[in-house]
This record gives sequence, C-alpha cells and structure tokens, in this order.
Amino acid sequence: MNRFSLLIFSLFLIGTASAQPSRPEWLRLDAAFVWSAEKGIPTLVYVQAAWCGPCRRMERTTFADPAIAARLNGFALARLSIDAYDDFVAVGDYRLSEAGWATRLGADATPTLILLSPDGAIVGRQTGFLPADGLAPILDAALLDRP
Repeated sequence: MNRFSLLIFSLFLIGTASAQPSRPEWLRLDAAFVWSAEKGIPTLVYVQAAWCGPCRRMERTTFADPAIAARLNGFALARLSIDAYDDFVAVGDYRLSEAGWATRLGADATPTLILLSPDGAIVGRQTGFLPADGLAPILDAALLDRP
C-alpha cells in the first residue's frame, strides 16, 4: 500500500470512529438534575455497585451498544453506587450519600434504572440486567413522553 492510500485509509478509520456514538457520560446526581432541568429532558439514574456482576455486564454490553448510546443522548445521566456512603450530594433540601439517594429513589437491588421527569418525579423503575433490546423500548417510551 502506498503512502497516499495509507493516508486515505487512516482518515477513513478516524472518520468512522468519530461517527459512532460515544459511551454515555455519567454525572453526579446533582449535576444530572441541573442538566435535566436546563434542557427539559428526563434523567436516567443508574444504581450500581462495584461488586455487581450484572452491572458490569450492562456496562460492557447494553450501555456500549451503539443504538443505546445514541438514545442516551436524550437523557441527563446519573450514576449512584449503593456502596458510596462518604460522598454527599445535595439536591434541594436533601443532602444524602449516593447510597442514601439510591434508597430514597427506591433502589433496593443492583442494577436498577430509575427514570425521572425534568421536574424530578419518578416515572419508571427497572431492576435487574437488561440487554440492549430490552432497554431500547423503555428509553424510546420515555423520550416519546416528553412535552
């Protein structure tokens, strides 16, 4: 392969890689709430734990799926760990640890996904591993319900 062909091929690979949806960016709960309110978009809260096998599987497969990553662009994304008791997050009048927020939002197992409207109301909750084809319709329905 000559230099020119190699350059064109390299540019093609770079362009192909940048056209793919990126992995979701998970925020702290307070930052996700601000983003949600400013943009008028729902919040997806992902409750997980470092030791949770199904959580790691969702991260490797479900959240890495290009179709899911593209859908997640329509959400403010927050990640909570049920094991995080030291880092406190203030939202409104409440100042709780990540574990405290997970409990307050009704997550009693991992992984749990919680859908919140832009005003912070819980509109859905799903506990357990979800493959991409199981999560896609949930995300689609949440995005369709937007005003």
